[in-house]
Amino acid sequence: MLAFLAQCVVAALVGVVVLLLAGGAPRNPSSLLAWTLVVFALAQLPVVAFAVTRMSGLPGGSGARRSALSAALMAGVLLASSAWFLSLALATGQAGVPLFLLLLLTLTGYALGFLVVGRLGRVAASEVLGEPEAEPAPAGPAPGVSAGRPEPGERTEPGDPVP
Repeated sequence: MLAFLAQCVVAALVGVVVLLLAGGAPRNPSSLLAWTLVVFALAQLPVVAFAVTRMSGLPGGSGARRSALSAALMAGVLLASSAWFLSLALATGQAGVPLFLLLLLTLTGYALGFLVVGRLGRVAASEVLGEPEAEPAPAGPAPGVSAGRPEPGERTEPGDPVP
């Protein structure tokens, strides 16, 4: 969820920097811009929900860790898009209900992200890391065992191969 938090922090910093560079918030906010930002955030919500739902259904097993980590990063970026709309609304001096709706959508995305990342974390943990293989045994006979030829003075049993 660090990807989501980092996106929100960067969006907030960009909003503040733009606000400072512009010399403060405009005195006459545009309700058309504010509601347009809300509509864009709401229109993106089904896309994000579909993508996150598909990503959270990853099967475990071989390669699951890489897939789950990639999906978690993508989910963080997609869910943080409402934070960018909120940042633009703050930078342009929007106020009122649209601003609170954008904040609510950002918090909803954050909550949804926690649920998804928990599932993706379980998928990533389900992959068993490969254990290093044991070294192969030496090709020759074990110490103390003859190579098939009896030593001088060694007893042989009937049925032993004779060299």
